[in-house]
Amino acid sequence: MPTLADLTKTPNKLAALYSHAAVGARIMLTGHIHQAMPDCAGDAYQAHWDCLNRYGEERFEQEFEIADRVRAGFAELIHAAPERIALASSVHDLFIRFLSAMPLATRPRIVTTDAEYPSIARQLARLAEAGVEVVSVAANPASTLVERLAAQINDKTAALCVSSVNFETGHQTLELDTLMPLCEARGVALFVDAYHSVNVLSFSVEDYNLQGAFVVAGGAKYCQMGSGIAFMHVPEGADFRPVITGWFGGFDPVVDNPAATPLAYADGAARFHGSSIDMLPVFRADRVFDFFRAQNLTPEFLDDVHHHQLELLANTFKRNDFDPAVIKLSTSVEYMGGFLSFDSPHAQALSEMMRDRGVHTDYRRHWLRMGPAPYLCDEQLTDAIHALEESVHELQG
Repeated sequence: MPTLADLTKTPNKLAALYSHAAVGARIMLTGHIHQAMPDCAGDAYQAHWDCLNRYGEERFEQEFEIADRVRAGFAELIHAAPERIALASSVHDLFIRFLSAMPLATRPRIVTTDAEYPSIARQLARLAEAGVEVVSVAANPASTLVERLAAQINDKTAALCVSSVNFETGHQTLELDTLMPLCEARGVALFVDAYHSVNVLSFSVEDYNLQGAFVVAGGAKYCQMGSGIAFMHVPEGADFRPVITGWFGGFDPVVDNPAATPLAYADGAARFHGSSIDMLPVFRADRVFDFFRAQNLTPEFLDDVHHHQLELLANTFKRNDFDPAVIKLSTSVEYMGGFLSFDSPHAQALSEMMRDRGVHTDYRRHWLRMGPAPYLCDEQLTDAIHALEESVHELQG
């Protein structure tokens, strides 16, 4: 089991366990989009093939057992009960099921920000076209976002949708823990996109006072599971009846009549389950959860690792004394989530120049973004800033 010191050295002790992704040979600072999967995730492909093809219709028992283990794994990450976790292939799938449970006929108002992830932002934009009142609050500055969101809640508001970390800038939503009581007082459902918090920050529904909130995240980024697997924490209390409902949303999808009326819903988060999906991502998730446990890669340890990596990137950047008119840090590391963002009018050009030097970054509008991962060593991170310095010099001619 690695220590923080093991991960700072060259080579990083974890890197050998990601040999297929060649993480030691490339500087991949796009971990906020996709972190490499450990080699053991490849075992899931054969296991899934055997389950699907060898066992035929008898595969369901095995699939349900693995899905239960994955639900328990996600529940452990956010300190929740497994029965409060619904699975789907994407956050969008879960979001539309959430929306379909909202009383939009009597409360036709949704409050959100102008920096939600596209799968949520696009859906809300379409609802606005269809006549739902969607109030979009400026996400910046993050320090006052919660206060400004709360001011938009009224008795016509069905839901408030916000991210724990701004997916464009990486800035944390401060005082997020104060939102749930405000929503509960007005009968408003709180939906939190925590994709950029889970398994990179010490994030739990308890610490953020979100036991009564819908909280979503998934496997494509910091969980290292790849695409096709997402989860939603469903709060206790209300008798939710999502209009978008699949046959897994009943009590026993194998035995019960899924269309018997009045429509019956399963207990807990299961009422938000969908229908048959490709189970390969779930098999991968199961293997990766086992890997993280074996390596003792807990959320708390990964939080320490990522803070060390962000601090190293930021301090190396500061020592280079870059011209702030060309590029500057967008905020202090303590207010960042899992990646750093740099404010630059040349973000796209710099990202492309750094890629030419073997350093993978990305950009959103005028933000150059660097997202490290636990399998990168300190030398790779300092080399990345040196590549940025060379790129800036090239830019300035």
